Amino acid sequence: MAAVGSTPGGISPCCYQHAVTADAVFCGECGKPLLRCMAFQECGGLVGDDGCCSVCVKPQLFLDKDAVTEVKTGGVLVLPLVFYNASGVARPLFITDLWVREGDGPRRRVELPWKRLDAGGSNRVNIQTGALERQGRHGIEITFAAATNYYMREERFAFTSLLGLEVEQGGSLVINQTINTSGVGTGADTIYAPIRLETTGDAAKKAPGGKAAELALQRADAFEASSGVRGYTEGPLKGSVVGRGARIVWKGFGADGPAAGPITTQDSMLGLGRAKTVANGGENQVQLLVTDAAGAVDEQLSQAISRRHLELFIQSGRLSARVTGAAGALVGEHRHGADDALAEIGHGDVVKILPKYPEALALQVRMRAAHGFIDEITITRLPAIPEGG
Repeated sequence: MAAVGSTPGGISPCCYQHAVTADAVFCGECGKPLLRCMAFQECGGLVGDDGCCSVCVKPQLFLDKDAVTEVKTGGVLVLPLVFYNASGVARPLFITDLWVREGDGPRRRVELPWKRLDAGGSNRVNIQTGALERQGRHGIEITFAAATNYYMREERFAFTSLLGLEVEQGGSLVINQTINTSGVGTGADTIYAPIRLETTGDAAKKAPGGKAAELALQRADAFEASSGVRGYTEGPLKGSVVGRGARIVWKGFGADGPAAGPITTQDSMLGLGRAKTVANGGENQVQLLVTDAAGAVDEQLSQAISRRHLELFIQSGRLSARVTGAAGALVGEHRHGADDALAEIGHGDVVKILPKYPEALALQVRMRAAHGFIDEITITRLPAIPEGG
């Protein structure tokens, strides 16, 4: 998660300067859309298309200083790992899953005795390999999922690091030893064999002087999509991920319908409901009113729509909704009330705004994907308002 320039995550400094203006949508210098972190009010962070805020999400992984330096064939290795949350703001991380893969073998899940990682805090875990039966180089892949929460919302990401282990010729050797962490976590009785540890690519080598060695991390975006950490896990776009900068196109909303573009609000959400739009002095980005075929407003039925009935946002690579209206809403075949969990909206889903009057007003969602990346979402109002309405 190396920063580029003087700002986190490689976002241009000019974007941060313009994002402090509440109603700013695009950067006034480079012209890029301002994609704010869901926790922008706390962290002031911006995100790219991958949705990751490097102010909130800044994990580091270390091989603890007690790691040994040689291994012989047939030995079993235990790697003492330390996870650290380097976020500069008081945003905890949650390490929800950890996988280890040896060579071309399958990934296996490692159970973690902890999940929460407070800002500036660290936790330790030991991972054990199988017997290293052959002489030569062995690859150990460490992959983990990290989540950040903000109120009812959550973003999850996966990171990976690759270690190269050089196994020397010799007999089987396993040594029992207590690993002491010198203030990082707590020691535990473990079994490991001496190894000489090297890291591949641009990963740091074992630090001198008995200090912990930081391991290079990179985003595991392909793994995120295939494992369901991000993106859709079923349906016609299974394995596809919605980009945070995905363009939303609105159809059937009449001449005064919302302009197409990504979600650039301060809270990275779109409010939909009976109240007026922000442009007209209200609180929503999209106004929802029941109309007849000619576009005339049905005042009585429209009163059943709450002032802010629905909130749309992109979360962990999926279009999601929070139903806030008292009347609830139908998302696909499932009814959601104001106190229910968030709803996931996929390609082809129809959101019916008033479950008691399902034909009164609905939103049909369609998505465009290329190479597993969804960059455009079309939301069509049913029934459509005539262009002159």
